[in-house]
Amino acid sequence: MNYIIMDLEWNNSYMKSAQRFVNEIIEVGAVKLDESLNTVGTFSEIIKPVLSKKLRSRIKNLTNISNDDIKAGKPFSEVISEFEKWVGDDSVVLSWGDTDIRTLLTNVKCFLNKEDISFIRKYADLQRYCQCFINMENVQQAGLSYAAECLQIDAEKFPHHRALDDSLLSAECFKKTFNKDKLNEFIKECNEDFYARLAFHPYVIRKKDDPLIDKNVFNCVCDICGGNVKVIKKWKFSNQSFRGIFYCKKCDREFRVSLRIKKFYDRIDIKRNYSEIIHTEEQTEENT
Repeated sequence: MNYIIMDLEWNNSYMKSAQRFVNEIIEVGAVKLDESLNTVGTFSEIIKPVLSKKLRSRIKNLTNISNDDIKAGKPFSEVISEFEKWVGDDSVVLSWGDTDIRTLLTNVKCFLNKEDISFIRKYADLQRYCQCFINMENVQQAGLSYAAECLQIDAEKFPHHRALDDSLLSAECFKKTFNKDKLNEFIKECNEDFYARLAFHPYVIRKKDDPLIDKNVFNCVCDICGGNVKVIKKWKFSNQSFRGIFYCKKCDREFRVSLRIKKFYDRIDIKRNYSEIIHTEEQTEENT
């Protein structure tokens, strides 16, 4: 069993045939570790893009990859074929967050007309795994640099935003946190359900009468006393959330509730926030 820590760099380009923008991969980097976590190989290749011959300025500044570099790169199909042979049969592929695996799947679909990444049979989200071992009080998702800092790894040794260097830094985080039993909780078989999850794009539910919503989520009580409240302003969708204003007679307070309802592949995520409305004396006089 080997562990492949993979990282990709890409350029956002418009694909006319699909009539949408695609993150076209321009570099693949990876580190191969054996079961004892020894580095047994590295992979690094630049890809010659077909959708856009020039890189966006942000990508050039971020990665230091030049237009001349990608012009001299190899075709996507050739690099993926080489990568497949390098990964081998008995490997778990990991990446920092699942954006890379999603992007790879999109490129395989767009440029190879395939519905899956056949050579990746087991996958784990290294970011989610490493977050089990670091302090997450101040962040929702740990960036690679933040995680390295928490794990007392010197990230300055690895220039950022090049595929191989980010793979090497990710590998250091993996080694520092390695726990086989814990890791097994995050390893997924790359089956039909796995690809269905990758292909699904989470979205915010915008209509109150959407059949996916349990209408009880719009029932509101005071967040302090738990008592019934009077509706001042009915629920209205604005800025990715349903918003309403309510009044609690017992607490003599007016407050706003923000309700964001998001559909994921296998669940509905609901986030409810309360904020008290403070009326100044001038406002009170105007309303009397």
